[in-house]
Amino acid sequence: MTARRALALGLFLAAAGVLTQFLVGVPGFPAIPPGPIILGLAGILLLALPGARWPIFTGLGAALFVTVGGLVEGSVWGRLGDPGQLDVWVGVVGQWAGQAVALVAGTLALTTRRVDRVGTGAGGGRESQ
Repeated sequence: MTARRALALGLFLAAAGVLTQFLVGVPGFPAIPPGPIILGLAGILLLALPGARWPIFTGLGAALFVTVGGLVEGSVWGRLGDPGQLDVWVGVVGQWAGQAVALVAGTLALTTRRVDRVGTGAGGGRESQ
């Protein structure tokens, strides 16, 4: 799996976690929560535009935005510490696991180079992305 696909997977997992929390009734969510929309659209862009580099920045930015927002808001620690509410706990763990995967994979996607094999013979590759 490429770092780009891992980034998209992490974004989708985080979006599903946030959506789970919303659907099970965690208080404090707006009527239309922006987290799943932001994360999901960033993941879709990564998969829909495989040749473009800018969706990697968008995906990493979305993961950072939701991560910082969640840390600043602060209620995540109480939900993580209470596995007795299994539905809420599963949503929080999914969200934060997805965000962790997205942050690591996004960083790797930006810092590593992919080598495409073009032509035949030794040394017939070109570096891109």
